[in-house]
Amino acid sequence: MDLQKEYYSCNFNQIKFIIFIAIFLSINTISLAQGDLLIFPKRIVFEGRNRVEQVILSNTGKEPATYNISFIQYRMTETGEFVAITEPELGQHFATPFLRVYPRSVDLAPGESQTVKVQVIDAEKMEDGEYRSHLYFRAEKNNNPLGQDNEVKDSNTISVKLEAVFGISIATIIRKGKSNTFTSISGLEYTHDADANHFLKFDINREGNMSTYGAITINFISRENKKFEVGKAKGLAVYTPGNVRKVKMQLQEPDGIDFSTGKFEVIYTADESKTIIAEARLEL
Repeated sequence: MDLQKEYYSCNFNQIKFIIFIAIFLSINTISLAQGDLLIFPKRIVFEGRNRVEQVILSNTGKEPATYNISFIQYRMTETGEFVAITEPELGQHFATPFLRVYPRSVDLAPGESQTVKVQVIDAEKMEDGEYRSHLYFRAEKNNNPLGQDNEVKDSNTISVKLEAVFGISIATIIRKGKSNTFTSISGLEYTHDADANHFLKFDINREGNMSTYGAITINFISRENKKFEVGKAKGLAVYTPGNVRKVKMQLQEPDGIDFSTGKFEVIYTADESKTIIAEARLEL
């Protein structure tokens, strides 16, 4: 998500700046929400003969809103951050040339929803592999918010306010051909800090022609062979052409359980099923 809010106020004796910035964030729920916009689903994948998908936009706010729809390109870093790019990296293919979205702009009254269609085109021109772009929904700035009264300003001060502008992007992927992707988990390391916070570090490794995406579950198995779920995270991806995702997850220590003995079990599963993509264990 893309959120920027700035408030500037100055007079002859004082200058104050406050800037808040938050960048795209994947929320581990079925839908994505930021500001007054709710989106379902949170990612799109075209496979096989599937050529059309739908995205539902909902305005959960109290004011009408306009959302412009476009495509944006990203690369994913090893720590899972998205960096905007204009040219694909080696081994990366943009999906934009093979996608059509309509409408390109949506006006929503408070509480209103609308469906946006995304369609694959010219699929016969694609070579086997994975193509990825990000469908971007950006709120059009409202220069005259409803309910905002005109204010009388002191002639000795200047005040300028920039309203928050929200944006959400969702990965949109086209897959053609068979996947030869192999996924593994390595580099497990247990750490804790002076405040008794517990963490498990590990790498998700990807090889092959497709991305990997799923949920991580961390279990602790005690000396008595009792299993406790101590960590959970959804929506963890390693997008092509990246080969590794470095993860650090905080653990919840059950009452009466000492992490210094026993073992950790990390299981990576497809989000919509129990299918295991990869797993690993760390003996303490």
